[in-house]
Amino acid sequence: HIIILFQSETSSYRKPKFLSRKWFILLHQTIGKLGNFESRSSMTSYEVSSDVVVGWSSIWVTGIVVGVQFVLCYAFFMIKRSNDERNKVFDLYETRQHSLGHRSPPPFQPHWYLKAYQMSDSETLRCVGLDSYMFLRLLRFGARLTALGTGLSIILIPIYSTGTARGNSTEGFNKLTLARVEHGDKRMAITVVAWYIFIGFILRELHNEWKSFALLRQQYLARGDEDVPKEFRYSILCEQVPEWLQSEKRLKKYFDRLFPEKVAQTTICMEMSCLDKLVEEREKVLNNLERADACAHHPKVSIGGRCSCCWGEKVDAIEHYRTELSRLNTSICHERELVPLAANHVRHQRKLSRIFSSNGALNVPENLFSGRKHSSEANNFKQPTDLSSLIECNESHFSFSDDDEEQDIGEHINQIDINESKISPSSTAFVTFTSLRAKQAAAQCALTPDRTSMRVFHAPDPRSVLWENINFPLSMQDTAKFGMKVVWIVGILFWAIPVSVVNSLANLNSILQALNIKTVDSSKPWYGFLSGLLPVIALALLLDALYALIVLTAKRVLKLKSLSDVDAYATYWYQLYQFANLWLIVIGGSIFNQFQSFLNDPQSIVTTIANAMIGSSVFFVNMTLTQSIGKCALDISQLQKFVIALLMRLWRSESTITQRQMDRAKIPETYQWGYEIPQILFILMIVVLYCPIVPIMEVFGLIYFAGRYITYKHQFLHVNAQTFEGGGNATWLSIFVFIISIIYMAEAVFIAYMGLKQSPASAAFAFVPLVVTFVFHLDLRYKTITYLQNLPLQRAAAIDVKEGECSDFNRLIYLQPSLNTCLDEQFHVVDSNTRGPDAVF
Repeated sequence: HIIILFQSETSSYRKPKFLSRKWFILLHQTIGKLGNFESRSSMTSYEVSSDVVVGWSSIWVTGIVVGVQFVLCYAFFMIKRSNDERNKVFDLYETRQHSLGHRSPPPFQPHWYLKAYQMSDSETLRCVGLDSYMFLRLLRFGARLTALGTGLSIILIPIYSTGTARGNSTEGFNKLTLARVEHGDKRMAITVVAWYIFIGFILRELHNEWKSFALLRQQYLARGDEDVPKEFRYSILCEQVPEWLQSEKRLKKYFDRLFPEKVAQTTICMEMSCLDKLVEEREKVLNNLERADACAHHPKVSIGGRCSCCWGEKVDAIEHYRTELSRLNTSICHERELVPLAANHVRHQRKLSRIFSSNGALNVPENLFSGRKHSSEANNFKQPTDLSSLIECNESHFSFSDDDEEQDIGEHINQIDINESKISPSSTAFVTFTSLRAKQAAAQCALTPDRTSMRVFHAPDPRSVLWENINFPLSMQDTAKFGMKVVWIVGILFWAIPVSVVNSLANLNSILQALNIKTVDSSKPWYGFLSGLLPVIALALLLDALYALIVLTAKRVLKLKSLSDVDAYATYWYQLYQFANLWLIVIGGSIFNQFQSFLNDPQSIVTTIANAMIGSSVFFVNMTLTQSIGKCALDISQLQKFVIALLMRLWRSESTITQRQMDRAKIPETYQWGYEIPQILFILMIVVLYCPIVPIMEVFGLIYFAGRYITYKHQFLHVNAQTFEGGGNATWLSIFVFIISIIYMAEAVFIAYMGLKQSPASAAFAFVPLVVTFVFHLDLRYKTITYLQNLPLQRAAAIDVKEGECSDFNRLIYLQPSLNTCLDEQFHVVDSNTRGPDAVF
């Protein structure tokens, strides 16, 4: 990364011709004020020619740097792995053996790369699950494309290098690019043929991938995953449940009427903030108690003061935390006993509010007789005289009776203070059926004619549910999504500003001047090293902060209800910002700055990208090398994880490590799909865009995809494990829109480049792959993709007939953790036998 940015900062600045000088200087001055210093570009002329010689030096230096990094990391991996194999330590390189040994190959296999490559697809799918399996197939898809591209580059590079075009822009690295070919040269006919082969191969591979995925997706919807509870396959998530159905018995009767004798259970999610806080507080007390118990001496804690470490009376920590734990357990049990009573009380109050107005008058529904043919029936209506008959009349059109639920309300209603308990039913519920056919019918049809009521979705994996967000109303979530969509789009339009501020950190002398420190000689080698290091670190932190902000928004602002939804949301927006990064790298400006030019000439966007493609190719080569060799070395060595664990051991005494902390160190780490997938699609976009223009890019792309495929496959089989399963939704189904967009973008740029090369015949023939891709996209969308969200009723019925309907369900699977006594945390005493030098790595 250092070499990449150093090369980009020291290369000549290329300003788009259509960007007005006034707007460019204004943007530059704004960035300078935001950063409190001027960038390096201010010391040079803005009108520098883009006709410069692009050499190989930066590529060689990048290759040497990442090669040394790979050798060092791989040497550490082999030494540490051999040591762990002798000592039978699985915490670093065989983490899955602790909890997923039944879905992992034998540990510490020799020739790990060959074993990973040779493992069959069926066994890989069984071990890693459909999400991770489709992620690996995405990498293999990229490897196959670049393998073909590498073969085509063997033909295209000699043809390009013998071109007759001359000039600085055709020397050095550009000798191997289409820039070397003269305008109107017949050599471009071969380029068009190679492009036909490349696009045809992409579409063929996509067709095969979708064919395989469709079969695996249907199997997942029918049978689920090995470690996913079977209740997941038979359950739906109901949103916007009306108040009159916010009772488990009423909701079950409602679905029993729609699907007779097919409803196993219903679970209404409860709003109970007090209980949630008590459970959270108990978890903290448990952690403190375990840490105190792990200490060799008896620690003290202050009570009665503002801080637990000072002020107040000093007491024994273990006794204090045990007392607090007992108090919290009593309070939690009391709150749990209030839940069903408080729920009935709230429903009772809602009935009264519907029956009586604020001044005590009776409210008879206006639509009570809306379905009658003759208004005389309404005139003959006799108003009820007692409360019970009025309730029955008010809800008679629902044909529900809650006598069995409310018979004991009078005995307990005075014992419940609803304002203190803060317990009430929400508009979210889970419904579990006894047959797949009933579940799929409920998920695929409209239960009510009103869109604002009873919206049904497939239930998420129970392990991915974000229970703290489960009660958030869907209508408020939709409003929040629209508001954040506007925010993210505005951020994309102005994304050039923070990126430019980060890149301006390369001018160290400006920073020193701002801090009133003496400047240094910019010609010294270490100056260039630091000027490349600072922006790389800042840009990496900026992108990581952006991803963290997107995830935080999904969890805290939008309050999405499952981790799979969070992954899909983060993947979508982070990928769009990756596209914005491509725009900034290739063109050198933001969409907002060039918006007026695009309005005047919409075709200029494609022409501008085509013009700038050659000049940015070296940057992308260096980026691909770094992301392939360097990233693979860090992933396989687990060096970052080892260093963090080592620092924690040095900072904290071994005797203070609790059993819970040692158990957590054995949990396999997970990959964040929203973070990993956009980076892979970014490289895929580069290799597809550059295939006919800079064919040598395919060689570096092959190194990237082949290396990442082997590395990720080994990590999925031995080290990492996903905490939930989404059935390939995040790793294939939802990213197809980006893959097809990459193909459309590449075809448009290729057509524009052929036009710039003054080859109208080649440009005209280049429209054929675009049309074929469009037809392929429509056919795939309407014949395959549309039917992969649900399991067909015909197949669901066949499974029910073959396997029989299911009646043995775990009724706690979708119960909120605060109410599930089976999930109560217990006090873990440290086992002295597990301590030792290798307890944590």
